[in-house]
Amino acid sequence: MDDKPSASYKGFDIYPLVYQHAVVREWHQPKADRSFNASVVICREGQKPGTEHSRVFPSSAKPWENIGAARRGMLSFAQDIIDGRVPGQTVAGL
Repeated sequence: MDDKPSASYKGFDIYPLVYQHAVVREWHQPKADRSFNASVVICREGQKPGTEHSRVFPSSAKPWENIGAARRGMLSFAQDIIDGRVPGQTVAGL
């Protein structure tokens, strides 16, 4: 993971994590186009990911069609978590 966050928002650093979606299919099915899953690491501003001041939040969204869309979506998702608009997800205690 890059040491520089992709964004900072209201005292938190945001690190989108994007990875290729592994499609489960039978050998005879056509190969699907590439798609991507994503998560986001949110930590207190100035703290490093992987400490007690950070947390990974996975996305439950359908796979993204490209890396750029996934990154933008996760930045928005992180802001919603920080603002308290995602039920069951909180940055309290970071």
